[in-house]
Amino acid sequence: MHAIQSMIGSVAKVLGVLRVLDVGCGDGFICRELSRRADVQFVDGVDVNLTEQEVDALRRKDDKVVYYNAYRDLPLGRYNLVLLMDVLEHVQEDNGFLAEIVDRYLAKDGLLIITVPAFPFLYSRHDAYLAHYRRYGRKQLVRLIMDSNLFCIRSGYLFLSLLPVRMAEVLWERITDGERERSRGVGGWSSGTLLTLVAVSILRCENRLSMLLNSLGVRIPGLTVWAVCRKRA
Repeated sequence: MHAIQSMIGSVAKVLGVLRVLDVGCGDGFICRELSRRADVQFVDGVDVNLTEQEVDALRRKDDKVVYYNAYRDLPLGRYNLVLLMDVLEHVQEDNGFLAEIVDRYLAKDGLLIITVPAFPFLYSRHDAYLAHYRRYGRKQLVRLIMDSNLFCIRSGYLFLSLLPVRMAEVLWERITDGERERSRGVGGWSSGTLLTLVAVSILRCENRLSMLLNSLGVRIPGLTVWAVCRKRA
């Protein structure tokens, strides 16, 4: 979340008051965090996997956030900042999906922030279990952006230290060709409060370093690739 806040902080200087749409908002965590920012006018979240009961429950948690479970209910052209955080890898026709989001919901001169899992060669049973259709190279993501009425302002990587860990896991999977225990992702982390705080602090520091180096034109590969894009006039 800190890395997302850093990206949003940099684009907020350009956009001023933010009108945010979080596509694939899930449990609404990002929406609720962003709604506390002084420069945010409102936040809408949409996720087609939410039931009506879940939508109602989420709406009661924060009256500054409105949740939807159908794209047809979203206001057109309302948002000057759209977030797609780990969404595109779940969409089979990612190019058409992204183009429609941009054309229908992103305001003129609006910005869009994307994160996706990096490096196609790392696709594994873990990705299949999470219903990922693909992983992305940075240049592949930039091409997708350019084909969707956007141009890429900047792009880079996050979670640098997790990349060699995932590479080792994928290599072991291919060597053994055996059934691995299905990972539960971040929800499966169970190492206690202290180790969790240490891990979060390390990832936060390395993401700060990654963003700083990126601003200087240095990209160090990581497990997640991100991009900040602007809608073409």
